[in-house]
Amino acid sequence: MSDLERLHELQLTDSALDHMAYRRSHLEERVAFNATQAHTQGTRKALAANVARRAELDRQYAALEASAREIDTKVTRLEGQMRNVVVTREAEAIQREVATLKAERDAADEQGLVLLDESETLSAAAALLEAEIAEAETAEGSAAAVLAVADAALDAEAAGLSERRRELAAGLPGALVSLYESRRPAFKGVAVAKLQGTRCTGCHLDLSRVEIEALWAVPQDELPECPQCARILVR
Repeated sequence: MSDLERLHELQLTDSALDHMAYRRSHLEERVAFNATQAHTQGTRKALAANVARRAELDRQYAALEASAREIDTKVTRLEGQMRNVVVTREAEAIQREVATLKAERDAADEQGLVLLDESETLSAAAALLEAEIAEAETAEGSAAAVLAVADAALDAEAAGLSERRRELAAGLPGALVSLYESRRPAFKGVAVAKLQGTRCTGCHLDLSRVEIEALWAVPQDELPECPQCARILVR
């Protein structure tokens, strides 16, 4: 195997390693795991919102109870005052104020019932969410175990490719490997292509007969390049 052919093998190995990152992120097992994880996280978020809302309801209910106690205290005080009032106009004023306070108390009681009803509904929903989270966590754990097996298989494949890459690189001149590696970024990872018939496998363009003859005329100690894309071209 010539140095150029070995360099092309190195390129193919690097391309396989590059593609492995895509394969790893698009594994069916990873897609399934990501879906179960998203479901678990979404359910936890829903439960957190539920808990936060119930805490807010508790705060509002406590405020209503405090307000109701204040109203009761005022009503008791006013009713006590009214027993000592002899002027009809003053008594009527106190009665109107007491009536207003009692109306506020009734409204607070109604609002309290609304809050309690919503809180009970949320408590029932929270129980369902907690059960759903437990099921989702079990599913997520199972999906994670399946994904770990798939990842391990890719790890083994990557280890084999990496070893092959080391062998290929070791059999090439260091300067050539350095040149190849320095050129890879400019060609999206593919710095070496092969001439298949009249077509460059790098840019997938057909070369003219004149261009092909010029490639074959390149001395053995020089690197032939595709006249279309400037990749190193293995003849």
